[in-house]
Amino acid sequence: MTTLLLTLACAGEEPPAQTPAETPPTTQLRPPTPGQGGPAAGRGPHPPPPGLGPPGQPGAPGGPGGAMGPPGGPGGSGAGLQDSSGFPAFHDWPAPTGPGITQLGDFSAPFKLTAPPGGGYRPQIAVGASDQLHAVFYERADAGDLIRHRTSMDGETWTPPAPLGFGKDRNWGPDLVTRDDGSIVLVFDHAKPDFTSRGYLTRWSGGAWSEPEPLTDDDGGEIGSGHVAHGPGDQLAYVWIGKPMSDQHRFKAWWSWYKDGAWSTPVAWTDGTADAWHTNVERRPDGSVLAGFDVGQGGTATTLYVAEGRDGSFSAPEDLTASGEPGERPHFAFGADGTDHITWFHKNAGKPQHIYVRSGRPGAWGPVAEPSRGFGGFHFDPDIAINSDGVRCLIWGWDAGSDAEMVYSIDSGSGWTPPRKIADIDWGKPGLASIDVTSNGDFHVVWNQGVRGKNEVYYARLRVDG
Repeated sequence: MTTLLLTLACAGEEPPAQTPAETPPTTQLRPPTPGQGGPAAGRGPHPPPPGLGPPGQPGAPGGPGGAMGPPGGPGGSGAGLQDSSGFPAFHDWPAPTGPGITQLGDFSAPFKLTAPPGGGYRPQIAVGASDQLHAVFYERADAGDLIRHRTSMDGETWTPPAPLGFGKDRNWGPDLVTRDDGSIVLVFDHAKPDFTSRGYLTRWSGGAWSEPEPLTDDDGGEIGSGHVAHGPGDQLAYVWIGKPMSDQHRFKAWWSWYKDGAWSTPVAWTDGTADAWHTNVERRPDGSVLAGFDVGQGGTATTLYVAEGRDGSFSAPEDLTASGEPGERPHFAFGADGTDHITWFHKNAGKPQHIYVRSGRPGAWGPVAEPSRGFGGFHFDPDIAINSDGVRCLIWGWDAGSDAEMVYSIDSGSGWTPPRKIADIDWGKPGLASIDVTSNGDFHVVWNQGVRGKNEVYYARLRVDG
């Protein structure tokens, strides 16, 4: 058996499901369009690049996860062998030169949510009913990588870590959504010792987690990058990547929708001729969702796609790179005025150097902003949120070699401020941040930070005047 482990683009991420679904090496599928990046560049219809299959191509029947389908093309997966610690290779390379990010911002002092020896990786935060904060992450234990859940009403006092998911093997990539009734839906990727893996879902209600229920088939394949969003009523949208466990297969991006008490037959967004990497899906205020994923062959940069979903189905994916910039790991924020905001990052020769933000709606996106422009170091793993006053907060990991911290920029309507540090941990490398907003407009952030094989999870809060 060949064990494939992707090169991650984020400090401390452990590889989910044989091939970590979260940040692999990437490659642009075609040369950039001349003039690419301006608001009008690449407008109009264009043929899809290799890797994007016919919209709405269904997966093979056989259960909620569907079969992964036949091999996707000649050659092997873009995955590469990796250090088993999951520490991204670029952190060991000389950082790009340029001005540093030296100023400490206005976040509260960081609160450490984890402790040795298990530490913490891949945290997520979500604001629930009555502004209750929910943070999840996984720690490394003798039994495996195990998910933990903590709650807080003020960000200062947190409940003890509570277990969820399975009590052994690799429980990776937790992603959660909170509902108005106080319940939580969480999905995660579970890998067995042989690295075969499935997606699972668990629900939190009345202070307890349900037994995990499978979302993908027990077919000996590998999955990762599972994300969930909730629609009206009981509806859920689930997205992920998956393939047969062989280096001769490439990952496809998939989606399935839970509606009227049942999951739909899985649909493949991509055809497997090139690897799909990160997926994400998030809920808009009106109950529709926006999903994103990137496709490439490994090496430098991937092509970014978005698709909007509602009432059980998704639109055809839109190539956001054709009119903007390549990149990976999309995250979203949604304004009360109906504007969508998307952030992602872009590698050059495997080195993450650009943080991008774009606003608009599918088919009508504005120009690409680059809040990281002009600063040296590596820039990676962004996330974004917007509060009720329309203030946007963008966060990302920054590594200049001798100095590395989580940083942020604010846009209150006059453009992005120069980035400042969320904290001065002065230890290790940051990555994999998550952000959400309480009803009073405060931004709440969690991230992991550490060194090879040892990471901790931190929390901090920012109060911003609109």
